[in-house]
Amino acid sequence: MNPAVTSAMVNREPLGPRFDTLDGKTIYMVDISWGGPDAARVVFEEMTAWFQQNMPTVKTVIKRKVGMYTQDDPQLWKEIAANGNAAIIGVSG
Repeated sequence: MNPAVTSAMVNREPLGPRFDTLDGKTIYMVDISWGGPDAARVVFEEMTAWFQQNMPTVKTVIKRKVGMYTQDDPQLWKEIAANGNAAIIGVSG
């Protein structure tokens, strides 16, 4: 096993601008299936409960990305672009 990277680095995309407020926004929480089938869901459910208690106007949507974390999921990205204002794409475990 050789840990040296032989491929070129990908182009980096800057983060989007911060919102002034999250009121009325929809946040997608995307489970990328890293760390097991329930690793991220537990964390995202806790985050959802926090939003419901502390910022009830924020809608959260938990989604599991299709395939492994290395695979693309164009349908999900389209859904988030059409229906969401922000996304937390994360790992847990």
